[in-house]
Amino acid sequence: MVAEPPVSPRIAQELGTLRWGINHEQVIEYFRQMIRASYAPRMRNLGQVEQYRMVEQRDAEIRAVERTYVAFDGVPAHRRWDTSFVGEEYTHNNNESMLVYEDSRGNREFFFFINDRLWKRVQARNTAGARINLDDFTTQLETIFGAGRRVMDGPRLRTVEWRDDTTRLHVVDATTFYNAFCLIYEESATLAQLPTLRRNVAAAPTRTAVAASAAVPETGNTTGDSNADIVDRITGKIRRVQGTDAGAAASATLRPPTGAGPAAPVDAGRPPPEDDPLGGLGF
Repeated sequence: MVAEPPVSPRIAQELGTLRWGINHEQVIEYFRQMIRASYAPRMRNLGQVEQYRMVEQRDAEIRAVERTYVAFDGVPAHRRWDTSFVGEEYTHNNNESMLVYEDSRGNREFFFFINDRLWKRVQARNTAGARINLDDFTTQLETIFGAGRRVMDGPRLRTVEWRDDTTRLHVVDATTFYNAFCLIYEESATLAQLPTLRRNVAAAPTRTAVAASAAVPETGNTTGDSNADIVDRITGKIRRVQGTDAGAAASATLRPPTGAGPAAPVDAGRPPPEDDPLGGLGF
């Protein structure tokens, strides 16, 4: 019998206020509020023309998030991610979909839905310029999440896993083609039901290095960076873009919908403290 991964209380903290089971419109609304709140202090004391320009810029950022939503329905135009590092995280023609958020540093997080319920989040960070392997990366992650269950492929480390009451977390080494490590959070209940939920399963797509330039998230020029802060840099300090006007966003946790109606209010959050060891791995 395979041992269960160790429990990590840190998982819930890193996932933040976006709860499993919410729909894609609620996730979009979360980012709408976050973006609006981030612009509020920058628009103070501006003239009418400058404010108008800032509103246009703000709304363009919101539309950019909205446009990332894609339904995996087998249509050729919706297959551009199939050969990327997230191509194995979904299937077509099973009512699955995805939303992508990219912050001001160029870091991305992928939100996956099945039957329009959030069930998976993938944080992928570019390692270009950093001389670090999976062993080193996961060792540093274990200082945050605690000791994980190490899964070996012969002498080689394949992944490290953690869990809590609702979530499974594991690390994927995608550096061969994409210069990235991925932290994959999955809702345990949905994971157990995938054989039933995915009735149409096609053969896995062939991966090529060609897709890397289009699919690997950029984190800026890392040449010459010290490897000592690789976890902090790779995880991207995402929440730092969420430093918002305190009164600009609602302070309620976003939870799964219980029926028809508008999306629940959200808490856009505040920047993590400077001593946060992940620098904002949570969203």
